[in-house]
Amino acid sequence: MGSSGFRLFAVLAMTFSFLVGGMLPAHAGDGPALRTPQWRLEQALECGEKVASAERTPVILVHGTGATPEENWSGGYVQALPRAGFPVCTVELPERALVDLQVSAEYVVHAIREVYELSGREVGLVGHSQGGLHPVWALRFWPDLADMVEDSIGLAAPYGGTAAANADCGDGSCVTAYWQMRRGADYITALRRQSPPAGVAYTSIGTRTDELVQPAPEATHLPGARNIFVQDVCPARPVDHLAMAFDAAGYALVLDALTHPGPAEVSRISPLVCTRLFGPDMDPPRVLLGGLSYLEAETSRTIEGYPERDSEPRLRPYAR
Repeated sequence: MGSSGFRLFAVLAMTFSFLVGGMLPAHAGDGPALRTPQWRLEQALECGEKVASAERTPVILVHGTGATPEENWSGGYVQALPRAGFPVCTVELPERALVDLQVSAEYVVHAIREVYELSGREVGLVGHSQGGLHPVWALRFWPDLADMVEDSIGLAAPYGGTAAANADCGDGSCVTAYWQMRRGADYITALRRQSPPAGVAYTSIGTRTDELVQPAPEATHLPGARNIFVQDVCPARPVDHLAMAFDAAGYALVLDALTHPGPAEVSRISPLVCTRLFGPDMDPPRVLLGGLSYLEAETSRTIEGYPERDSEPRLRPYAR
């Protein structure tokens, strides 16, 4: 090869290396590169002032479909956990968590890494509804995260998919997130293909009277997790889907998981918790009116006006 040919080969090789390097994660064991711009990921994460000096597990709260962190958590966990000694961060999923769940998961991946670095401690994750799926997805496909997480806790999270999403998509059109939360969806199949990585305590807390995540117990069942219902603590207790973000028995199970090694344990919960409707230090935004909470009504209106599609998004290569 002549000198000019060698120089051309070298330039092409360097260009290829640069392009490929830009698509790969910095460390091969870190999982797929994040496609979301860094500034969006950073803008979505909000932490309390005590996270950097955390003396107990910092907790990342992940909201559900059609909501925002303020709507899902204000008056509830964002107040109660810090008063129990657990500093809190919230992550805001894009477009009220109505987009491709694989996009939303990247926000949680970033949040775990940032809070772990900021606090110097393993983190806990509490997700309500769809928000419970993202920590498990992130831990499943980003191997570096397992050493950064102590607990992954889902509240009414549709780990097995929900028949309500199948019904909503039954006419061949629904919002993106609903396609992926159907029973039998490609996303749900990929999420459950293997048990979640070891080294993290997984707790799924459901309610048998959930009108959105159904049927029980299949809808909230996560292989490899401690699967619990609030009715295992308080038999015959009626708790709807949105009330799980405030329920006293659910909150007691969350605290139990955060304060003990491993997942939550029903036998450690005092039956006195059944005498309370909401968790301590919680102040739900409005009381239940006409069978629908304020948040549930707002969420329904949000989803009604959002663009729909006619099929589930393809799984990204790393998840196939």
